[in-house]
This record gives sequence, structure tokens and C-alpha cells, in this order.
Amino acid sequence: MTNPRTWTTGDLKKVAELAGTMPERELRRRLKLSKNQLHYAVTRLKSLGVNVTTRYYEPRLGTCPVCGCRRATLEEHGICEPCRLKRQLAEIEWRISDLMARLTPEQRAVYEKSEAQRESRADPMPKPRPTDGLDGYERAKASEEHDAAMEAWAAAYLKRRVKAAQKRKERIQEKVNENDNRRKRA
Repeated sequence: MTNPRTWTTGDLKKVAELAGTMPERELRRRLKLSKNQLHYAVTRLKSLGVNVTTRYYEPRLGTCPVCGCRRATLEEHGICEPCRLKRQLAEIEWRISDLMARLTPEQRAVYEKSEAQRESRADPMPKPRPTDGLDGYERAKASEEHDAAMEAWAAAYLKRRVKAAQKRKERIQEKVNENDNRRKRA
């Protein structure tokens, strides 16, 4: 039989810090503890009023290679929906700038004055759930839920901006077509 372990405050603090951040088997391996030793440390921490668990929340979100955020939806392009929408919006804005150059200076001035006052509506940003008093498992789950909610919020906002930009592009394209038809007739 092995000698019982002497637990220091530092040892217990390390267990409290890492518990719930990785699977129990990995935690025991990293801290070089047996199952019984880890169980004793968790029980001791709980008796001291520390909210600790060895239960591990397996992340379900992937990381977008473009923005580096945890995302629920990585499209077939390998990027998240907000990044895809940002690219789409940039392409539309580029096309708008190309079309703007083909407008008369008067039309451009009217367009810039009227369009500068328009803005896409934005829903309130999701608030993170308070994590005070939660164990590692619940904190990780709450964090991931918030990341998924933020992704949905960003995607909804960007979809509105893309739709608005497409409408602007269509209006400018109509003006450009009218100008081209006038030139052809003249």
C-alpha cells in the first residue's frame, strides 16, 4: 500500500483550476493522480466551499480559419457564415463602387447624399450568461452557447446588410442602364 498523499493548498488549487477543462482521464494523467486521489481532492475542495466538478464539456463548435472565432456552422468553403457574408458584402460593395464611377456626377451626388442616411437595423447583441458560481462544465457550456448565439446574431445582421447592398446595387445598375440607353439613342 502506498503512503497517503499530503495535499497542499497549491495542489488543491491546481485541481480546482483544471477540473472540468479536460476529460477526467486526461486530468488524472496530467496531475499524476489516481482515481481515488482525484476523488478525494474534489471532495476536499467541495467541503471548503469550492464549486468544482470533473465533468467535462466536449466542445461542439469549430474554429473558423478566417476570423479565429468558435463557430457552429463552417460552410463547404471551410469558413463560418459571418465570414462568408462579409466576403459577399465586400464583393457587392466593390461592384457598387465600379457602377458609381459610371454615373454622372449629379447622379452620384444624389445617390451618396440619400444612401449615406440609410443604415441596416441591428438586433440587440446577445448577453453572456453570468458564470459566477458555475463549475467548469457549466461555464464551458455557457460560453459555447454564447458563442453560437453571437454567430447567429452576426449572421442575421450581415444578411440584412447584404440584402440592403444588393438593393443599392440594383438601383445603381438601373441608373447606369438608363444612362447607357440614352447614350446609344443620342
